Amino acid sequence: MYFVDQEVLNEKLDYIDGLANRVELETGFALERVCHMLIESVVDVGNMIIDGFIMRDPGSYQDVIDILEMEHVISTEHKVMISNTLYLRQWFVRDYINIKHDEVKRVFLDNIDAYQSFKESVNTFIEKELPPVTAFGKGGKNEKI
Repeated sequence: MYFVDQEVLNEKLDYIDGLANRVELETGFALERVCHMLIESVVDVGNMIIDGFIMRDPGSYQDVIDILEMEHVISTEHKVMISNTLYLRQWFVRDYINIKHDEVKRVFLDNIDAYQSFKESVNTFIEKELPPVTAFGKGGKNEKI
């Protein structure tokens, strides 16, 4: 098992919550940043969960989301919602000159519930699945136990 700093995990989950609550308010470059970081931070937290609970290794951003659903971290409905936003990452990192902000906002607002519920889903999973000897703790950096 791997050690995952629960304090860092909580900070990242709070960050996701904050971003999810800003989508409706932002426009232009700020909207791009908020939505891009929603995707990146959910995948980052997903990787932390996958590593901490020794789930199969993902091969892509979509695979991280698929594993989270398969392992019952997130619901099938939320998996679909997050998946509906992943294609926009290509705009943010490769085709940034051609971003259509109206479409970004529409797609994220149509699927925002998955991001707004992500923290609760992760916390519920951890509470339910956490073994007596845990891969999660406080303090320190990621290390093998």
